[in-house]
Amino acid sequence: MKSIKVLIAGGGIGGLALAVALRERGISAEVFERAKGFGNTGSGIELTPNGVKSVDRISPRLGEAVRSAGWSSDRHASDMPIMSWDGKLLKSREVGNFPAKWGAPMIGILRADLHRILAEAVHRPGSAPVTVHHQATVVAASSAGDTATVRLTDGRTVTGDLVVGADGVRSTLRSLVAGEVPPRYLGFTSVRGISKRPAQHGDGFVFVGPGGHFFAEAFDDTRLFWTATVNAPEHSWPAKPAERAKADLLELWGEWSAPLPETVASCALEDMVVTDVHDCPPLKRWHTGRVTLLGDAAHPIGPVLGQGANMALEDVASLACLLSEHDVPAALRHYGRVRSRRANKIVQHSRLIARLGHTTNPLVGRLRDALIKSMKRREETYRDKELFSYSP
Repeated sequence: MKSIKVLIAGGGIGGLALAVALRERGISAEVFERAKGFGNTGSGIELTPNGVKSVDRISPRLGEAVRSAGWSSDRHASDMPIMSWDGKLLKSREVGNFPAKWGAPMIGILRADLHRILAEAVHRPGSAPVTVHHQATVVAASSAGDTATVRLTDGRTVTGDLVVGADGVRSTLRSLVAGEVPPRYLGFTSVRGISKRPAQHGDGFVFVGPGGHFFAEAFDDTRLFWTATVNAPEHSWPAKPAERAKADLLELWGEWSAPLPETVASCALEDMVVTDVHDCPPLKRWHTGRVTLLGDAAHPIGPVLGQGANMALEDVASLACLLSEHDVPAALRHYGRVRSRRANKIVQHSRLIARLGHTTNPLVGRLRDALIKSMKRREETYRDKELFSYSP
């Protein structure tokens, strides 16, 4: 099989993970990242068993580094409770059983730590060269015959064998691949933070209640990260200063059961991030010629299932394995077929759960709570059967 070079638009988790996965398989890559450097942004990520297994497939060494940097469910002393706003237990996530049940643990890790580990892995010597270009924004891509090209903001063009758009929810390359498919606002904003681990439910917990959802998970011995999703008009919460956003969240949910209020209260303002939440209608195709997509560029997912980063890592493991075993056209055909089916199902499931989870209707809220008590479908997303068995 002839050597190929992959051009990656975006140096986030998906883009860097793909560069690592390709280098591990002897495939060279160039990453084009618009930012000046890799900053300390975001709060935390829950890597569920499917995501952890994807990391292991990308690189066993990478899997070891992620386990060392994060808080693994192997070490959790108790289950993670899912509670109603007033503290009634609806369901327990038996996270300690995940390795036996799903083949890998759950890992809580800071987004910045995962990004750092990937950046370090990219820059280690390997069997194929990887180059990361900062302040290099891809504004267009094209494909002709056996070549693919990206054009940067400064007018430069770079040519390779494949272009991968890993450029996020507002992807520049999505329109080239799938036509105009703009992100759609889900009706709620996300407030994320880092806090001290409370004495009660210090490993992590979930609350559901009128108009919102709160998730927290430990990432080391003393701290946890959390995500609150709140019904709101688009753009309203991101416009608030961090101090105002924190105060408003405590005003909205200050009467919810412990340890939610104390968790929010102990968050430093510099550790808070506020963003509106978007997803995207399922794409009819994932590649055109030799240009394809992965991660949020292909399937933005709301945070209620915690599958955004995990789906991106699945994309990476699938695409890298395929490119190492098949020519580019065959790899892209199978990648688009298998990954679109899987990811689109998760996007639709997440959207349904978001609607139920953010209801303000008491009757629908009771239905939501009843479904949580009996719900097994969330954990079914961890099942990755046949994801890495290919026959293009």
